[in-house]
This record gives sequence, C-alpha cells and structure tokens, in this order.
Amino acid sequence: MKIQESAENYLETILVLKKKNGVVRSIDIANDLGVSKPSVSVAMKNLRNGEYIEMDKEGYIT
Repeated sequence: MKIQESAENYLETILVLKKKNGVVRSIDIANDLGVSKPSVSVAMKNLRNGEYIEMDKEGYIT
C-alpha cells in the first residue's frame, strides 16, 4: 500500500518523538509540526485505519 507524503511525515515525527520522549500524544505531534490538533486527529484516524499506528486508552500513540 502506497503511503502519502504527509502520512509519512507524521510517521517520521511519531518515531522521532517516541525516541526523544518515550511516549507520543497528538498534541506533541501538533506542536512539533506546527499544525492544528484537529489536523493531527484526522491524520491519526487515517493512520489507525491503515493499521500504521495504534492508540491506547490514554491517547498515547504506539
């Protein structure tokens, strides 16, 4: 499955933040990329639907 460049940017940001902080939340991604939280929410939904990421009950991205 081909992934869009924007989705790839989100995945790269998740990886970097995970290595740096140990955990990643949507707000961390929004702050790092300088985008709105709703934009991140839509992107995370698409990445979850594509089975690229998972989110736990507390909202942490894995």
